[in-house]
Amino acid sequence: MKLSFNETKLYTITYQKYATFNLDEGQNKLSKMKTEKHLMVIDPAVVKPAIESFNRIANVAPYPVTYHLPALYGTKSLSMYNSNVRGIIVLGSAASVNDDNKWQQNISDIMIDASAQGIAVLGLCYGHQLIGHIYGGKVGPLWSGEKKQGERVVHVKKSGLWGAPSSGPLLYSHQDGITKVPPDFEVIAESDLVSADAIASKTEPVWGFQTHLEATQAFVDNHNLPVKDATTSFRFGHAILDKFIMSLE
Repeated sequence: MKLSFNETKLYTITYQKYATFNLDEGQNKLSKMKTEKHLMVIDPAVVKPAIESFNRIANVAPYPVTYHLPALYGTKSLSMYNSNVRGIIVLGSAASVNDDNKWQQNISDIMIDASAQGIAVLGLCYGHQLIGHIYGGKVGPLWSGEKKQGERVVHVKKSGLWGAPSSGPLLYSHQDGITKVPPDFEVIAESDLVSADAIASKTEPVWGFQTHLEATQAFVDNHNLPVKDATTSFRFGHAILDKFIMSLE
């Protein structure tokens, strides 16, 4: 099912069912969603939303999932953040965390407050870099400002959340990355291209992956990735992402 967006609509998926309502007319529905334990998927897209990736996340999760597009459609729906949020996923974006966009501050505030309360946070690509940015690390160009994209083999270390060490191909499209790991964070995955390909907090439930664990074929097509068959990357990335999703149940 394809969705179209406008500034007055908030779209959510609850137990694989779409719920569409006007924010001006549907405050009762919005209030109801606030009282349910849900996963917030924040998509900071500035060009094209990752709707297909969100749809997949919502289909996997055995609980309500909400979708938020603060860069494209404003930050009003982020008011759904409260103590009933069970987890947060921040997706990728063509924006840079060093631009300090106004909507970025709203996302940052939510991530910091959530992690302090023990609510799990996962950042992917831009979300990963935002974690590095707001928790005291540094983010900058990795390859003299050159954007690279494709598929790379990532080695994930043993962890309580993802289990035994594993390696596999994952999709990427970026030019910036974490150049200095934040204090109290550790590297949990690396590759030949990126030394801090994933990081995790030592004290709070916060994880970041530079690669696109959430990627679908639509991501490959929309970004013109030079990958003929991304099936193995989808399988490896989704397995990691799904463990995070299921850990929130």
